[in-house]
Amino acid sequence: MLLNWCFLGGVKMRKELKASIMLFVTAIIWGLAFVAQAKGMDHLGPLSFTAARSFVAVVFLYLTYKFFMMKSKTYREEKFDMKKTLEGGIVCGLAFTIPINLQQVSLIYTSAAKASFLTALYIVFIPLIGLFFGRRPSIKIILCIFLAMVGTYLLSIKGGFSINKGDLIVILSALIFAIHILLLTKYSRDTNAVILSMIQFAVCGIISLVGALVLEDINMDGILKSYVTILYVGILSSGVGFTIQLMALKDLDPVVASMICSLESVFGALFGWMILSQKMTEREIFGAIIIFVATLLAQVPIEAYLEKKLKRKLKRG
Repeated sequence: MLLNWCFLGGVKMRKELKASIMLFVTAIIWGLAFVAQAKGMDHLGPLSFTAARSFVAVVFLYLTYKFFMMKSKTYREEKFDMKKTLEGGIVCGLAFTIPINLQQVSLIYTSAAKASFLTALYIVFIPLIGLFFGRRPSIKIILCIFLAMVGTYLLSIKGGFSINKGDLIVILSALIFAIHILLLTKYSRDTNAVILSMIQFAVCGIISLVGALVLEDINMDGILKSYVTILYVGILSSGVGFTIQLMALKDLDPVVASMICSLESVFGALFGWMILSQKMTEREIFGAIIIFVATLLAQVPIEAYLEKKLKRKLKRG
């Protein structure tokens, strides 16, 4: 009995470690994606870029699905709810289309570094959304919200209490990303991650393309000039990144998963400085650090730790 328990515990730890490493790699991919998204709009409009990256992701995910079906017997025999997978793909696709396009538009007006930190605010927004469902935030969450507001003020608010238009758009996208994350968590169980991601990006691509045809001037020359960034964001950020995120949520606590994913803001700032030479002022760096601390603190289960410690003391007493 003890051997079985140890074996199962070891298997669980290995799965959690594997999922953590996968999400860490994803955070690096997403951090660099902010730079790629900014560079991609040198020749394309935001809706056109989102449509292009989404269709690249669909093709990549379809080929990935076919590859696993041919090569992996375990994958072929994996049981999942197709109806829930289709529903999740459509719902998550609709929820994803708005914030990803808002984020893309914001990069016209703000830097990749600032966008990456402000996007991380979705972690603080998740418990705020819980208020509408009757969930009272803890003192820790209230503190995190306050810290996030201070950090956002230092990072984005200038003299006369004016805020950069791009920063405001990113904050709005982060709010909707929070809803998207909650939906992803809901549909991560009993579904096929690759098929769900493929449908999600198909929905996003179609809606974005319709918007681009109406509002932008799409030309093949612009697409060809941006092909490197489109392929990077389409294959690695969209295809690989979001699929890994769904797969990791099956074996990893959402709190831990969010903590690792929040590192994308650090990598986004780092790559923005290294590749685009986007420097931040001391005030902006301080604000970014406060936001990062707030997003990390929001995810650390302090209450559970203190509760366990109190129970141990009571048992000893």
